[in-house]
Amino acid sequence: AGSNFRLDVKNWTKIKTKDALIFLPGFNSWLQHSLETFGQLMAMTPKMNQHVYPILFAWPGAQVLTYRQASFISASENNRKYFLQMLLSLKAEGITNIHIVSHSLGVQTLMNCFEDNSDGSASQVAQCFGSAPRYGDASLSAQNLGKLVCRSITMLNPDFPVHAFRERGFQSIRRVCSLITVVGDKSDQALFWSSVINGLVNRFGQSQPSSLDFEDRCKQKGIHLQEPLGKNIDLLYVEGDKDQHWDIAEFQRSTQNLVASPSAGREGAKLWLDCDVIDTTGLDTNVNDLRHSAFNVNSILLRDIEELVVSGKRASDRTTLLHKRGNVFEFCHAPSFVKN
Repeated sequence: AGSNFRLDVKNWTKIKTKDALIFLPGFNSWLQHSLETFGQLMAMTPKMNQHVYPILFAWPGAQVLTYRQASFISASENNRKYFLQMLLSLKAEGITNIHIVSHSLGVQTLMNCFEDNSDGSASQVAQCFGSAPRYGDASLSAQNLGKLVCRSITMLNPDFPVHAFRERGFQSIRRVCSLITVVGDKSDQALFWSSVINGLVNRFGQSQPSSLDFEDRCKQKGIHLQEPLGKNIDLLYVEGDKDQHWDIAEFQRSTQNLVASPSAGREGAKLWLDCDVIDTTGLDTNVNDLRHSAFNVNSILLRDIEELVVSGKRASDRTTLLHKRGNVFEFCHAPSFVKN
């Protein structure tokens, strides 16, 4: 009977030109807290508020003593089923364009829903979407008619193994979305403790969801920190021949207007993933000591998220960002201690 559930909002005025923005909260974020966090994000971005229908996907995010269990909840069949039902319900209501914003451990829910099947085929969730639209193309191709369109995927301080993301995770979302953004902080303390806990637990042989596994983990001996994506933002590249990785390492082609050098996407043998990485390590206003959840209070980050969703621009074309190297950008912003 559960498979017959669908989204049904009574007496609402549908505006089919509006997109849907789905927010996946992180660990230790109960329903009320998630609504308050997401509500503040929407309240402080008025242009985005007018552009999208805000949708909260409130998965069971667990609490402090059940951190590890939250990973298995994110990968549960029920979680995937309900996310799929939500997408199908939005489609049934005439919504086509989807933006996905996930925070912290919520990124594991996102990646588990998009994880490829064992035979390499796309998951049921991924099959709801057409192929990734070309950057800047607002029209639908003939092959994407009747499908949802994933306009953007934004991962805020993602608690997801960076090596698993490079090996398989990125490819599973890149096939449906061409505007993928990772927002991270090298001083993120919550992700530091995540790396310690996961490293210790993995050392003693406890399993974890398949989407979090990566090839090198099986070869590691002793205790190794599990490097989270949101703290290791300089590692979003692959190594090898560019023809071998043409489907995911396309950043060098998308930065032609940014720098004159033909090696814009290369640094030695590195082929940078075709995504935008935003380094927030330099932000110090409205950022607490954990440095893990400033996305709904820091005005600089709020404006950038708003511009990303409303305009659909890549980082190289947005107004507040400077290019650092590879696919990494930072905000054009003076620290608060700098005085004139």
